[in-house]
Amino acid sequence: MSGAAGRVGLVLVSHSRVLAEATEALARQMTGEAVAIACAAGAGDGGAELGTDATAIAAAIERVCGPAGAVVLMDIGGAILSAEMALELIDPAIAARTRLTGGPIVEGAVAAAVRAAAGGTLDQVTAEARQALGPKAEQLGEAERPASAAVAATDAAAAAVAATDAGALAATVELAIADPGGLHARPAARLITRAVAFDAALTLENVTAARGPVPASSLIALASLGARRGDVLRLRGTGRQAVEAVEALAALLQRDAPPAAPTAPPASCHAIPVAPGVALGPMVRLVRSIPEVPETTVDDPAAEAERLRRALDLAAQDLGSALRGTDILDAHQALLCDPALVDEAISRIERERCNAAWAFRQAIDAAAAIYRQLDDPYLRAREADVHDVGDAVVRALLGGAAAVLPDGPPAVVVAEDLTPSEAARLEPGRVLGVIDRRGGPTSHAAILLRSAGIPAVAGAAALVPDAGGARAGLDGATGEVWLDPDPETTIELQRRQAALRASRRPPGARDGRLRLACGREVELWANVAGPSDARVAREAGAVGIGLLRTEMLFLDRVDEPGEDEQAELLAEIFAAFAGAPIVVRTLDAGGDKALPYLDLDAEANPSLGVRGVRLSLARPALLEAQLRAILVAGRGHDIRVLIPMVSTAAEVSAVRAALERAHEALAATGAAHRWPVATGIMVEVPSAALMAERLARQADFFSIGTNDLTQHTLAAERGHPRLHALADPAHPAVLRLVRTVVEAGHAAKRPVSVCGEAAGDPGVAPLLVGLGITRLSMCASAFDAVEDALAGASFADLATIAEEALAVDDAAAARATHAAARRPG
Repeated sequence: MSGAAGRVGLVLVSHSRVLAEATEALARQMTGEAVAIACAAGAGDGGAELGTDATAIAAAIERVCGPAGAVVLMDIGGAILSAEMALELIDPAIAARTRLTGGPIVEGAVAAAVRAAAGGTLDQVTAEARQALGPKAEQLGEAERPASAAVAATDAAAAAVAATDAGALAATVELAIADPGGLHARPAARLITRAVAFDAALTLENVTAARGPVPASSLIALASLGARRGDVLRLRGTGRQAVEAVEALAALLQRDAPPAAPTAPPASCHAIPVAPGVALGPMVRLVRSIPEVPETTVDDPAAEAERLRRALDLAAQDLGSALRGTDILDAHQALLCDPALVDEAISRIERERCNAAWAFRQAIDAAAAIYRQLDDPYLRAREADVHDVGDAVVRALLGGAAAVLPDGPPAVVVAEDLTPSEAARLEPGRVLGVIDRRGGPTSHAAILLRSAGIPAVAGAAALVPDAGGARAGLDGATGEVWLDPDPETTIELQRRQAALRASRRPPGARDGRLRLACGREVELWANVAGPSDARVAREAGAVGIGLLRTEMLFLDRVDEPGEDEQAELLAEIFAAFAGAPIVVRTLDAGGDKALPYLDLDAEANPSLGVRGVRLSLARPALLEAQLRAILVAGRGHDIRVLIPMVSTAAEVSAVRAALERAHEALAATGAAHRWPVATGIMVEVPSAALMAERLARQADFFSIGTNDLTQHTLAAERGHPRLHALADPAHPAVLRLVRTVVEAGHAAKRPVSVCGEAAGDPGVAPLLVGLGITRLSMCASAFDAVEDALAGASFADLATIAEEALAVDDAAAARATHAAARRPG
């Protein structure tokens, strides 16, 4: 990070790794790589736990503390103690150049990063971080006196003005702020970075609001101007390069001002496309029953804190019932135990004697505000997750039920920032489509709507008011929205619906087998996590269940589900696919899927730790109980058992032996059950792919899990915000491993399928088929896109582009081989 040389570095200390990384991303929006920033967040070697680690903080300080020094910002409680301890662990010379500041971690990091990028000294950067909340408090009327940074800035500016009056070379210009956001953080940061390049003292004054002048070297000072759209700023410079500096900064301010946003919605009436499909019907509003949170005090803070802890458990159960079997549940559960929320709320209860609902709501609002101000749309969309968790806890404390639809026929649902748990509760048979007045395409609610095949748009507040209207129409592919559409529009929407039905092969028309132009068949199987998924997949025409994620029986619980309970839930899913093949994966827990009641040890790298089959073999009673439940529920069904995260042949042998014991135990009691059953393995790690020829002697079939295979092959953690480009299964290295498995499977006459997200990706599925995959298992809503991607192609065509994809350097180039082949001419 050569650009950071000679500048003050920053260390972000937080109990939450997610919070620290999001804060770093926000700061880098202002400074790029100009400043060395290190996150020392979470406990444990990998920061996977919630907490802080003095040794990790010490290492972070040593990484970023150069000759200019380093500033450390901390979130709450123990972070301060850990940071102080870290100073005792490092070289005294480095400790002497390190400052711990009580400035707020988010606002302080942004302000400090900008000042450091501009060449500020250690004391200046520290002061900037410490005063970061001043302008906000002043703007909201919460400041008891003007922010000290702004006062100091005004004094410095006065000195510059005095220099001007004394006859120094000077230049002045006035301009109006046209940017709708005013002089907000990003243009202010660029202004500061540009200003330090000139040999001149530069000040800004808000003429309209009579604030300033302040020096153009401090983000906090510039924020204190409160410059809004339309305000007139006076830019003044003194010194040898005053004229050039004023001209450059004026041009920068004007260039940063985009055209004013339209005050009325565009004539095309477009919202944000979220989930494809056309909906038309009566319009209903999603009814929420979140009780008003009283601002009252309590006599017994300890009892109130315990009441909050019980509410957190109840909220976990409520959200678990809605989000069972989804990765989104993991994120919600993490929030429910995040110290940035829980510890802060309990601290408020103890400090202010406020009631639990009020304390938790304040913590939730503060966390949501952090996400709301982020520029990255994916991270910003997590605000809805925070509110979802907050609402569940408030309901547990004060009463109220989850959002419900009014009674009536199927309808188009209008929601205000749909939450993940609300989206999960929407039944496709009851909901024609969704119009989210807020939200966006990267929200977890949007992901669930796409999975359920419910047409949806978001960001429609300008098109659909919060009240009124009897009917609505929408096109989830284009983002078009119609409120009370006229007869001509109604006819057009009905025409679009008919065209989609014809192209999508309505339920019953698809047999799950796609025939290529050469006559070769490709089978479409479904990934499911519960009964609802299974019913939707069967109606969509899936050949069978290619991956049943049994985690949904375990993840949302504080105690282990009993064997009979497991069998009952599995039987409900199996019933939806009676007569069809069903691949049941044994428990894939550990790693990022924690089971509280198993009391798993903390691991430095959970993704490479005791997870999947390793966990099952370490807990044989847990494994054999699940296997017995699968066999009992599977009587009368064509079930196959799938072993996750296999890396050695010994693991396969051990699970086969456990399966035999489960069968023998059931037979001994006379319990009816399925026997024998085929047993296959998931190929998710490179060792399994490279040893596929040997593993074929133990496995009856292979199922390639491209999500983990990609993660492990490219050494890039799934979901890491900075490694998204590496999380692409189209990478030639991943495709080469797929080919290795296919060749081993064909040689041993073992079926090979792909059940990762790549199977449902229209840019990757043709490459997989070209490599010889004939079974693709995916979310049922992806069937049409994959069929469209394969339409008209022959196996020879696909094999050619697959070979080309194997010969390129990266995933983007591999995807381009298929795209180029599809272009006419």
